[in-house]
Amino acid sequence: MQGGAATQEEPRAGARVLTLLANPLHVRIIRTHAEQPLRLAELHERTEWPAQTTLRAAVGNLRRFGVLTRHEVSRMPYGVANELTEAGREMLFVADVLERWLARAPQGPIELDSDAAKGAVKALADGWSSTMVRELASEPASLTELDRQIPEVSYPSLERRLKRMRATRQVEPSSVNGRGQPFEATDWLRHSVAPLSAAGRCERRHMREESAPITAVEVEAAFLLAIPLVPLSESASGTCTLTARAESENGDGRDGFAGVTVDIEDGVVVRCVPQVQQDASTWALGSPSTWLDAVIDGRLESLRLGGSMPQLAADLVNGLHLALFGGAETVI
Repeated sequence: MQGGAATQEEPRAGARVLTLLANPLHVRIIRTHAEQPLRLAELHERTEWPAQTTLRAAVGNLRRFGVLTRHEVSRMPYGVANELTEAGREMLFVADVLERWLARAPQGPIELDSDAAKGAVKALADGWSSTMVRELASEPASLTELDRQIPEVSYPSLERRLKRMRATRQVEPSSVNGRGQPFEATDWLRHSVAPLSAAGRCERRHMREESAPITAVEVEAAFLLAIPLVPLSESASGTCTLTARAESENGDGRDGFAGVTVDIEDGVVVRCVPQVQQDASTWALGSPSTWLDAVIDGRLESLRLGGSMPQLAADLVNGLHLALFGGAETVI
């Protein structure tokens, strides 16, 4: 396994925001505040009358994560309303990206504020935080192999997470021979790099003290999942290394480099491996933040592109943006 692993209790980068959005009431509260601040009584009505204690707990949770803040609207009793912070407004964008991902579900579109969405998003966040997604992004693996590759997470916990990912069709049985029944990432799981990226950027911008670093695990998983989705012209051929300055797992400042090397023949990705070639003939390099801006917003100028075929690097990065965000307006 590359770059280490998180414990079960530690959400990896992006998982914290996705877990917040897995709660249907959180989603309704955030979207209901999009236009203006609201008193609790107004929010209660507009969110279809959930239990008062449940609503107060949800609002308190969103305040704790900096999504909502108190706003004084008058000196009268109950003259305090809640309004979205900058983090809350970016959460609106993340919710939109997550909704687009759920609409692609193989079993049919899933409504964002539904129990089915809660299950799918929770399965994704748990699989991501356990590094199971990272391992399956690299190659098919059985539960026995995952248990060996991820010793920090217990076998029963891995089994539950794999079952949930299979039930929500994020993984499927593979025809590849292996020890036990191997599973592989579905195209839907590959497209989950979009909401994971949006959530990771939101955390990085607004919840940096509470969120996990973007390490080699996240960098490699995202590239390995998304690269097979990239559209390329038939004339594209060559080798390119995509590299990010990954952060240290324990925050000791010992950051390194992580990424993938991609081989392309006649517009088809024939090989994508989690390794960084120091003497790469063609390359794209950036920090986690600049990579997120490039993939989400299509801002290629935020990265350093170079080597003998810089256009190939540009085509790969632009292809990542198109495959995951489809040219929709994403700059916020």
